[in-house]
Amino acid sequence: MKLPVFVMGCCVSPGLVWALESGNGHATYAPPTVLTWTTGIQIVLSLGLVLALMAGVAWALKKFQWSSSSAGNGRQSLRIVSSLAVGQRERVVVVELQDTWVVVGVAPGQVQTLHVLPRPGGKDGELGG
Repeated sequence: MKLPVFVMGCCVSPGLVWALESGNGHATYAPPTVLTWTTGIQIVLSLGLVLALMAGVAWALKKFQWSSSSAGNGRQSLRIVSSLAVGQRERVVVVELQDTWVVVGVAPGQVQTLHVLPRPGGKDGELGG
């Protein structure tokens, strides 16, 4: 009797085999649990908690990144003022560092300072006429 029960255990669910082995040979059937309102609400609240946690972590990472890259008065200390492509992979870039503009040439694997000058014009320091 054990060998046929073992073979059935390989093909059928273990709960059914246990019921055949332990009882009088009659399998008892338990219907699957149905999704009720309480389990549905629990699923929705769990999903909302996970999404809120993800949004909180994203906000914290964004906040941390801004505070580490900004100057003391909330202004970024380094920014790109202008950029111009002079070849397929070469660019001339004007970078503002506090009150100084640095003109650099950028190529694959190489950055070279071309010129350093004080920031021209008003407070915004933008190029233009």
